[in-house]
Amino acid sequence: QIRHLQMSVLYSRVTKEDLMSEQKRRADEAERGEMMRTKAMRDKDAGVGMRIYHYTIIRIRFPDGLLLQGTFSAHDTVESIFKLVESSLRHPVTFTLITPGCPALKRDSTLLKAAGLVPSGLLNLSTSDRPEFTLLSDELVCKLSDL
Repeated sequence: QIRHLQMSVLYSRVTKEDLMSEQKRRADEAERGEMMRTKAMRDKDAGVGMRIYHYTIIRIRFPDGLLLQGTFSAHDTVESIFKLVESSLRHPVTFTLITPGCPALKRDSTLLKAAGLVPSGLLNLSTSDRPEFTLLSDELVCKLSDL
């Protein structure tokens, strides 16, 4: 069945201000296309329309398939993710965090935004040894829930 929706006339009405802003946007775009631009200038323009996020959700997948999720400020560093993982472990273990399709994250002061982890990110935790039990602390295992 096809339903006919009744839309208000105001829904499709374009105001003078809408037309003026669209014309200005197109003129600016044409002007930018005519001049030689550096990569930095193109990157800056590409970021103009991007949303600004204040928080990011990071999920860390453990070797046994469990996910640890944390909410961070977009201005936090990669170091803060490593600290969360370390505080969640049952016992200290050497690990790396890998973003699918990218090299392993370095434990440094790179901002999460610069690392491409905003507005969300999925990291795989990798260890050299394969534990027979979960790496998560007993306190967190008690709080497990299905997604």
